[in-house]
Amino acid sequence: MEDREMIRRIQHGQKEYLNQIAEKYYDDIYYFCCYQTGSREDAYDLAQDTFLRFIRYVDNYKYQNLKGYLLTIAMNLCRNYIRCKARTPDCAKIITEEMQFPENSLLLSDALRALPEPQREAVLLHHFYGYKNWEIARMTGASCAAVKSRIKQGLTKLEKTLNKEDFYGL
Repeated sequence: MEDREMIRRIQHGQKEYLNQIAEKYYDDIYYFCCYQTGSREDAYDLAQDTFLRFIRYVDNYKYQNLKGYLLTIAMNLCRNYIRCKARTPDCAKIITEEMQFPENSLLLSDALRALPEPQREAVLLHHFYGYKNWEIARMTGASCAAVKSRIKQGLTKLEKTLNKEDFYGL
């Protein structure tokens, strides 16, 4: 069943379709949050919060790109989490466990987290999730030119970091 039909049914009281949406998009949201925070535990919490917010406001949802809508919620939650953590270490959980990735993926994850937030979001949304620049612009509130620039600058920084770490020689 298509997303649009599931949303329509949810909005008409058939809440059982919320589980299908969560199952369909959970991994994408979780991994996005992992790359943003660097913590599996925090990503789990943020992914859960993403779906809770979606459930709370599902009646107001206008049949758009559901995955993009969920990623926008996750992106905003991750931004708030990162800002909160930077301001007051006690307001967010201290990261105690690194993500468990193969060594190459761990280097990539570290390199992504080293990017400034706007560049990291643009690179993730474009290269990991396949969104076009105009879609990312709509999700982030930036102009298309800014998104294009963020992707280019982010990829340049990633390339330098990964080459410095001898990423390709592993």
